[in-house]
Amino acid sequence: MNYLRNHPARIAAALAALAQLLTARWSDIDWYSMAAVVAALLGVGEVAQRVENGKTREALHETSPNDALAELHTQLAEYEQNHSLASEPQKSAR
Repeated sequence: MNYLRNHPARIAAALAALAQLLTARWSDIDWYSMAAVVAALLGVGEVAQRVENGKTREALHETSPNDALAELHTQLAEYEQNHSLASEPQKSAR
């Protein structure tokens, strides 16, 4: 079940490929049955899209471990700007 949640798009693609393989292999398939299979594949694709969108929403709401590093980098840049030799007035050597 965990595989289904992690890879819904792969499963939908495999089912779609299987349906095409079946129609290529056996051309005398009842088209009403094939229409039902195509409708089911559209439903599976919709479910896969919603699962992927949910995973994206969850990922966007998680904090990144790089956020703390970015904050440290900002603090260091401010420190360097306030304490650099270039920001101090130059003393004349005359």
